Amino acid sequence: MSADAAIQSEPSAESLVARLFEASLGAMDVMAIYVGDRLGLYRGLNEIQPATAAELAARAAINVRYAREWLEQQAATGILDVDDIAAPPDHRRYALPSAFVEPLLDLDSPVSIAPLGRSVIACAKALPALLDAYRTGGGVGWSDYGPDMIEAQGDFNRPWLVGSFGQEILPAIPSIHGRLVADPPARVADVACGAGWASIAIARAYPSVRMDGFDLDELSIDMARANAARAGVADRVTFAIRDAADPAAAAQYDLVVIIEAVHDLSRPVEVLTAVRKMLRPGGQVLIADEKTDEVPTAPAGELERLYYGFSLLTCLPAAMGEDPTAATGTVMRPSTLRRYANDAGFRIVEQLDEPETDTLRFYLLAP
Repeated sequence: MSADAAIQSEPSAESLVARLFEASLGAMDVMAIYVGDRLGLYRGLNEIQPATAAELAARAAINVRYAREWLEQQAATGILDVDDIAAPPDHRRYALPSAFVEPLLDLDSPVSIAPLGRSVIACAKALPALLDAYRTGGGVGWSDYGPDMIEAQGDFNRPWLVGSFGQEILPAIPSIHGRLVADPPARVADVACGAGWASIAIARAYPSVRMDGFDLDELSIDMARANAARAGVADRVTFAIRDAADPAAAAQYDLVVIIEAVHDLSRPVEVLTAVRKMLRPGGQVLIADEKTDEVPTAPAGELERLYYGFSLLTCLPAAMGEDPTAATGTVMRPSTLRRYANDAGFRIVEQLDEPETDTLRFYLLAP
């Protein structure tokens, strides 16, 4: 029986200690993976493996003693292979198993996991500000989490956005797909666009569409522009530090997409009201947000626990920075989204059964 199962079936001091001990080992793994991710150690090792500590240190431009300790830890925790653990430390050769290459190095892969670890580390860096916010009732801005959080948030959604959003998800929604392939070319806004992957995915799938990405975070817009340039769609996608309530955006768009952002908004009803005004006649809004349980459960499943973790460490504090605030948090139930949309003046609020991902739920809104 796992420590987690023991906690649920028969609470005891011992089961809690076992659970937290196991969680602490996991936390150390996440931090060690962060070191390997940020310093390019996995990539360097994959390029020259099997490699000694000295070879990896030279490849990644780090200190050889630190390289050796990291390699030994990674082998001890079962992430790296080592050819002969009994050999002298400087002679041991390490390799990254082929099965781990995609999760750790391929940001487009559905099994990419390094960005999740990056976001956890960003939360840890912000803990002093979080403690102060909890005491005062204030907020913690996205800038307090640093570039790691902004980048990780984009990269966490990147696999499904570049892999299936334009090729499978949008084509499965007839009213949206039909407008995106029709003439005259559709104009689409990506509100709270972050690093821009939704805009890039739509531009790739529908070459005639004109995309505009909106975000209030300067670093996100810089990343989005760089990502669009690398993807070869910068001529069809623009990104700007811009509010959805900008009068110049009124009645300009056939489709607005909001990807995993409504729960972060301090004033979701006001933003959705502005988004409604952005639509041309017949326009629609597609929202993707967390696939939470319909009603609270306790103990909850792993996905719900993950959402609550990010809610108390990131999403709720980010929304608490304004007054008044809806203070939604990551765990936004479908009923809450419907209420926000109705209050914003949307007559049609449809929760889509398909398409659906393991972690997200989609909603289609129309005035």
